[in-house]
Amino acid sequence: MAIHFKIIARKNPQDPAAPPKYYAQAVANGKRDLEGLAERISRTTTMGVGDIYGVLKTLEEEIIYALKDGVSVELGSICDIYATVSGSGAETEADFSAASHIDKKSIRITAKAKLKKQMADVPVVRQG
Repeated sequence: MAIHFKIIARKNPQDPAAPPKYYAQAVANGKRDLEGLAERISRTTTMGVGDIYGVLKTLEEEIIYALKDGVSVELGSICDIYATVSGSGAETEADFSAASHIDKKSIRITAKAKLKKQMADVPVVRQG
């Protein structure tokens, strides 16, 4: 188990003439979808892949419904998921209009302390 990274050069946008500095950038070493998660979970339980996949798919749908209902979602000790908005300001509260002042709706995911603590111990490995 390790986090893979590559090294990339980045210029300083405030000083384009300066030489680039080199930074680590995390690289995904593959992807695990709901089916893959269900398969892995089924190896450690008495439930079949189909049963677990059904539960995960339902969880996915319920997260979407909750966010659309304006409710944040707490996924145990993993993360919190909630909707956010951003846009421009109005001179007064009476002048504020959602249609003209909210430009963007998005989702924010915040890792919980337990997950952050577990990730702190994961080694990093240079890829390539």
